[in-house]
Amino acid sequence: MSARAVALAAALLAAARPASAQLLRHLGADGELSTVRLSSATPGGGESLSGIVVGGGGRLSVGPVSLEASYAQGHLSADTGSAPARDLVDGAVFVAWRPLPWLALKAGPHLRAYVAPAGGGTERWVLWEARVFVEAPILADLLTARIGGWSAVSSGVNTDFGAQGARGGEVGLALRPPRSPLVVRLSYAVDRAAMGGGAGTETLESVCLSVGVGGR
Repeated sequence: MSARAVALAAALLAAARPASAQLLRHLGADGELSTVRLSSATPGGGESLSGIVVGGGGRLSVGPVSLEASYAQGHLSADTGSAPARDLVDGAVFVAWRPLPWLALKAGPHLRAYVAPAGGGTERWVLWEARVFVEAPILADLLTARIGGWSAVSSGVNTDFGAQGARGGEVGLALRPPRSPLVVRLSYAVDRAAMGGGAGTETLESVCLSVGVGGR
């Protein structure tokens, strides 16, 4: 390899390093483990299932705007009675905007499915949600509290009765160890979806522990 080629390769590598470092500052990722309880209520009764859900997500931020994606999956078993076990599959993509450091506004599609045993059918929800989150420091640069809520501006489910809306909320804490890129979060969330015609409601509660790296 000629000296000119070596010099060109070195120059390209030197130019790529700042660009890659800049990109990494805009990227973030999370892994999470949740305990989940699904409670359904219908005019004829109800059922309760619970289980462990594992998930993860990523985000790309440019200034106050970010694109966030998440996916989670787990198995739910009946707490009492003979309700059939189901697999929970949950995914979402949100565009987020931070007009202020302590305020986040998000909007986007949220998909959720309860997969029943073979032949039992799968219940699929398609929700377009608007979300608001507020953060407040408890210990400066170490511990932050967060509270948020959301509502579906459009909702649909593949049942005869259809959907009549959904809403939810979340409270949590975020710990950022000094001189560490990691963020540890503990949160509680509840999400309630209603069927059309008073056919019933489904409430999904979760306690989630997550570890993330990168921007919020």
